[in-house]
Parts: sequence; C-alpha cells; structure tokens
Amino acid sequence: MALMTLMALQSGQPGKQKGYRMNIALILAGGTDPDFQMSVPKQFVNVFNRPVITYTLEIFQNHKDIDAIMVACLDGWQEMVRSYAKQFNIDKLKWVISGGKDGQASAGNGIMALRKECRDDDVIIVHDAIRPLVSKEVIADSIRICGQYGMGVAAMRTMDTIMHTKDGKVGTSSISRYSVIRIQTPQAYRMDRLADIHARAMEAGIIGQVDMSSVVSKLGEPVYFSKGSEFNMKINTVEDVEIFKALYKMQQENEKEER
Repeated sequence: MALMTLMALQSGQPGKQKGYRMNIALILAGGTDPDFQMSVPKQFVNVFNRPVITYTLEIFQNHKDIDAIMVACLDGWQEMVRSYAKQFNIDKLKWVISGGKDGQASAGNGIMALRKECRDDDVIIVHDAIRPLVSKEVIADSIRICGQYGMGVAAMRTMDTIMHTKDGKVGTSSISRYSVIRIQTPQAYRMDRLADIHARAMEAGIIGQVDMSSVVSKLGEPVYFSKGSEFNMKINTVEDVEIFKALYKMQQENEKEER
C-alpha cells in the first residue's frame, strides 16, 4: 500500500469531535493509464485552461450536503492539488493523501486515513476525479440511499446490447440488458461499513478492484443502487475529453438561459 501522509490544509479539522454526522467526499485521483494518449494523467488534463480535477472538486465544494473533501492523489501531484484548491477557492479540501495503483487501493488509503478522523455514522462519498459532470442530484441521492441501506451506489440501466466475449473481437452469447446495470460513482457508504468492507477484503485477499462496489460484490453482499446519469461520464480516452468539452459548454449555455 502506498505511503499515506495525511496532510491537513486547515486547522480545526472536521471529524470525531463534531456533534453531528459529516458527509465527506473522497475523490480518487491516484491512477495512471498507459493507454491514455496525452502527456499528463487524465485527472490533470487542461480543459478550457483548467485541469479536469478542479471541475470535480468545485461540484463538491458547492454542494450544500458536503462538509469536507479528501483527495487520494497520484504521488508527485499533491502540491499541485493544494495549489488548485487555493486558486479555485476549494476550501472544503481538508486532506491530500497518496493514492494507490487502482480504485480499490486509492479508496483503501482514504478509508484508513478517514477512519482516524471520522465517526461511525459519518458518510464517505467516494467519487472518481475523472467524472467532472456529476450532478448535485446524483450526489444527494447517493447520500439519501446510504441513509437507508448503509450504501448508495450510482447506477444506470443500459440500453445497449451486451455480449460475452473472451478476446474483445468475437462475441459468444448475448446477455439480457435487463439483468445488468452500469455502475458509476459517487458511491456513498457509512464510515463503519466502509471500514468493515475494506478490512474483510484485505483478509480475503480481494485486491485490484476498480471500485468499492466491486469489492462489496466480491464479498458476496448486495449493492444498493442510487440514481446515476448519462451525463455523469468518465474520462478514459482522448475522445472523452472532447465529449466533456462539448457537454460542459452545453451545460454552461443552459445555465445562462435559465438565469
């Protein structure tokens, strides 16, 4: 596991000493993708003269239900994240820690760090830095469902045909689209439940999962779904960067018309 250096950006930390439940966003920005054909990691690509991660941070900064933010960050970029926070007035960012080699490892680093800071009933909202168009409604619904079931994982039905394949070139059989669902982030969990999931996964040798919902299913437990969105895209390719640009411009134009 990557070295975790918990770095508070302000005095007066949120956490156990508070008398109310906290909603803390854990933003995963620890990964690199050798297939991503740009000179910087996806989460730090500049779009309209600002890095992708700042769009994501700004959404959680402006969400009324979010009390604090932690970023699990790619080593070597932590100072840049702090600089971005100052530049874009992300004052809810309280901690920057080392990320891991995959989503589970980055989340695990965050869980271990937050366990020392949080109460059992605090809610941890795990979200990919490279989903910069997540809506306030999707975030709120993940928190709402978490309040009912201890977790709320953003998910969407698929309208596409789904097939089994061994090599990505030849399909062998189709799968009913009504029996599958697309998992997104945010994924909200009670702190005590998230810590328990992480601990049992480590004991069972479950590693290398792309997200915490995959860990839950590997443990043989149900995953409770919250609202997802087609606009809640994940930037994985250079083409996705262009799609994000177009969607963001459309979003900004719609907001201007509504004012």
